[in-house]
Amino acid sequence: MVEIKLKDSLIGGLINGVINGAIAWFTFAEKDTVPVSLDLISTNEISVWGQAVSLSFGLGIILSIITAKIFISHTKKVIPEAKWPLLDLPLFPDLFKIAINSAASLFGWFVALAVVWTKLAGVVHVSAITATIMVGIFAFIVTLVVEFRTKKAIIYKEVNILE
Repeated sequence: MVEIKLKDSLIGGLINGVINGAIAWFTFAEKDTVPVSLDLISTNEISVWGQAVSLSFGLGIILSIITAKIFISHTKKVIPEAKWPLLDLPLFPDLFKIAINSAASLFGWFVALAVVWTKLAGVVHVSAITATIMVGIFAFIVTLVVEFRTKKAIIYKEVNILE
């Protein structure tokens, strides 16, 4: 039996947090302050929550597909007798459905949290380094959630709203 543990995703989460934090640093470095949120639906200004929402969907899809392929390959090697429903299904459409579902779920949560943050805290500005750290933390969270949900969906086939 394969156990899915959140702690198994910690190293990947840390790596993604550092990588996405570094990318955010190049975006924020020249600014004195960076808005955590903006009280606008449409704007050209970059905010921490805007970065988080983008990460949740884009990084979510990419990570889910990579996690699925690695997890399936590893599971087939470690437990050759495993016959779970998704171990032999193709990337398109089956694993892609899992990826879209995980990313869409995270996207919804991040948008909701950004709206609640904006409603409660309003427009808050932080230093570029604080904004970078926040984006890194969001990337870490996205990684943990996506890897956990993807592995769970493969084993239990319970994450599929597109059927």
